[in-house]
Amino acid sequence: MPQRSLPDPIVLPLEPNSTKLPSVAIAEPPADLRQLRVEEFLQARSLQLKSRKAYQRDLQVFMDWTATPWSQVNRRQVAQFKRYLLEDKCLAPNSINRTLQTLKTFLKWLMHSEYISTDPTTEIQQERVPEPKAKDLEPEEVAAIYAAIEQRRWKERDRALWTVLLHGLRAQEVSSLNVRDYVGNELIVRQAKYNSTGEVPLTVEGKAALDSYLDWLTRHTGQVPSPDHPLFVSLSPRSWGQRLTYWGIRQIVDQWAAETGIDLHSHRGRHTFATRLIVELEMDPTLAMELTRHRDPRSFKRYTNRKTKLAAKRAFLRATGQLTQ
Repeated sequence: MPQRSLPDPIVLPLEPNSTKLPSVAIAEPPADLRQLRVEEFLQARSLQLKSRKAYQRDLQVFMDWTATPWSQVNRRQVAQFKRYLLEDKCLAPNSINRTLQTLKTFLKWLMHSEYISTDPTTEIQQERVPEPKAKDLEPEEVAAIYAAIEQRRWKERDRALWTVLLHGLRAQEVSSLNVRDYVGNELIVRQAKYNSTGEVPLTVEGKAALDSYLDWLTRHTGQVPSPDHPLFVSLSPRSWGQRLTYWGIRQIVDQWAAETGIDLHSHRGRHTFATRLIVELEMDPTLAMELTRHRDPRSFKRYTNRKTKLAAKRAFLRATGQLTQ
């Protein structure tokens, strides 16, 4: 059977605007209400930058672990999250407790703000943490560090730096000091961790070390440092005269450690100061905490525990006639 021939195609002209497709509105992605609540929480609190980042980081760990809306988070999930931190992330007890405390603080704020009706963290217990011990230096070690400093090129600055660290200041707090923060017989700490600002009275030795250093700095630079001038400056060729940073202080302390053979870091000065207040000077713990600017009695307990142990030993020696005073 003969095949039929196909007719030639007919080409029809298009309308001038017929090639345009109708525009379709692209919907914006829905806002992440969980993150919005976190931002609202952070704005409602007076936090320094480091603390704000720490809160954001801890809460992000939870949001990465589950996509559950905050209003649907329950106790079982929080318990599972704790197990995840312990078994999967293998975090240390202190890190687990910090993350859980951040989550607890945030969820409690959500409840008070009426975003949720109950707090799902009420029955969640924190990990047990070994009781921290004070890492204070023995008097012989403090003297050895001073002796090593006397052999260094910039001994005036280093002597003053070590003396200030022995007054309980953290390395970052020392770095942030300006000349105007040395007033009379005390240092004014204006920037501090956990907002633990305050005044730190100086010993006679501390004041003498700072006065000697500032006199040396004036002679060395040929001008009296202005009130806004950094109290401690770098004397390395790359950053001469600039503020001595936290990392610069760490480097100097590491050098002292290498020169003396002592296991040393800047925070041991703070431990030594607190221990001296409690054990040697026998100050009331509340007053000692005011001087060290501790905000949490639990973290200060390491010093009071040592005092209790020493008092118990002395009482035993006195009771057995081995100690007369």
